[in-house]
Amino acid sequence: MNWDAIGAMAEPCGALGVIASLFYLGSQIRQNTRSVRAASYHAVATNLSDLAMEMGRDASITDLFVRGQSDLQGLGPTERSQFFLLPTSVFRNYENLFYQFNQNMIEEVVWTGWKHRITRHFWQSGVQAWWPTWREDCDPAFREFLESSSRPSAPTAPLFGEGSSLPDPSA
Repeated sequence: MNWDAIGAMAEPCGALGVIASLFYLGSQIRQNTRSVRAASYHAVATNLSDLAMEMGRDASITDLFVRGQSDLQGLGPTERSQFFLLPTSVFRNYENLFYQFNQNMIEEVVWTGWKHRITRHFWQSGVQAWWPTWREDCDPAFREFLESSSRPSAPTAPLFGEGSSLPDPSA
């Protein structure tokens, strides 16, 4: 057998090896994409969870957040300044969720629940009073998403605290 014959037989084997490597590479890329998506969502969800935990640890912050969402005018000047920091933090995280969804890093089924929560939160009267102070600081696409969302036909209950849908443990 000569070298030309050996080379001719080795070429198809090499081609099969390249094809197998491409299938393996494609599989690894898909797996990596799923991992990155999961990590991205986990990071945003953790940030929001940590923020909620911090607010929940301090009764005065929780009270301020609940009152500010429904009646911003009822807050004093210092309380109003403190309150404005809370939706800024919350909505920055919401903006990140929106971005992740638009980058196909969050699945539609997960986004649907967040979309409902975000828009319900956006239409709280205190958040509407805060919004003009921050609207230019956020991504224009996120701003459009919020401002074009449907305003609830009836006033929405605060997301947390009195008037919310949480059960009263003393009842």
